[in-house]
Amino acid sequence: MRISTTSSRTPSLKSVAIGAAVALLSGIAINSIAAAAPGAYDKQFLSKAADAGSTEIAASKVAQSKSSNGEVKKFADAMVTGHTQVAEELKQLASSKQIEVSDQPGKKHQAQIDKLGRLEGVPFDKEYAASIGVAAHKDAVKLFTDASQKASDPDIKAFAAKTLPALQHHLDMANALHASLAK
Repeated sequence: MRISTTSSRTPSLKSVAIGAAVALLSGIAINSIAAAAPGAYDKQFLSKAADAGSTEIAASKVAQSKSSNGEVKKFADAMVTGHTQVAEELKQLASSKQIEVSDQPGKKHQAQIDKLGRLEGVPFDKEYAASIGVAAHKDAVKLFTDASQKASDPDIKAFAAKTLPALQHHLDMANALHASLAK
């Protein structure tokens, strides 16, 4: 008696089609998950942007209370308002990507704010305008310019591009304030 083994060893056309469909769908699912997860650069950008923004807010709140110069107070008010709005958008974006960001300045920036807080009068105003106004905004403009070009996540890239003009405006305001305090 002969037993046919062909049917058990040779997959049927239906089995091959089902296997191919499962493999294809698995590949698509894996690619979708990979595309949805922001890369290391994007995560680093969000973290650095959150740190920069929280530093601006904290230092500008110090300026609101310590400065007696009307222009410095006006600039500080604008920084608190503008950066608080951006911080909320950034926090929502990061949350939607399952990325945690801090709303507090990092150690390096906290030390800078503490140093600033020990100053008084004109030296305070000049240091605030130079370090928080000009230098911090130069760094932020570079950070957001790079992210608007290099971020792999389209939402993060769009956020950076959308925020960049406001940061450039803040830098222009800071340069003008810094120049007026140098007189």
